[in-house]
Amino acid sequence: MRVTDLLHNDHETVKRLMIQLEGLPATNADGRQHLLDEIAEELEIHFKAEEELFYPAVRRIDEGVVAHAKEEHEEITSALGDAEGREPSGEDFVTRVARLKSTVLHHVAEEEGRIFPAAERLGGEELERLGAQFQERKHELKTSLLQRGVRAAKQAARKIA
Repeated sequence: MRVTDLLHNDHETVKRLMIQLEGLPATNADGRQHLLDEIAEELEIHFKAEEELFYPAVRRIDEGVVAHAKEEHEEITSALGDAEGREPSGEDFVTRVARLKSTVLHHVAEEEGRIFPAAERLGGEELERLGAQFQERKHELKTSLLQRGVRAAKQAARKIA
């Protein structure tokens, strides 16, 4: 499968999770927290694999769009941290999640509208090769003990804060 198709699927997964999160009432704080944790893991793994494999390939075609996309990753990471630091039953949580969603949707629109067309110039064979590497890297990150440890440490730090 082409890397752009895999990236699009990841985007759709995060959008779906965010819609689910928005639909949960404040009384379901545990459900809200669980979904936010799932969104955080999806984004972190997606960003890491994307920045290691996809962006370097696209940088050969158009360095400017890649630099901008990496800046947007930082904005999303910041918005995610703001949401993670809030009580899931609180109104501030809803505000922070809305900001996160808006930032993610903006990035997705730009990535699919500007970076994907640039990536097409790499050719179908290269996009397929990158797709296989992307799938493998995501699997490594999802099953990595280190990755799970980082997520657990972040969750523990949030509970202390």
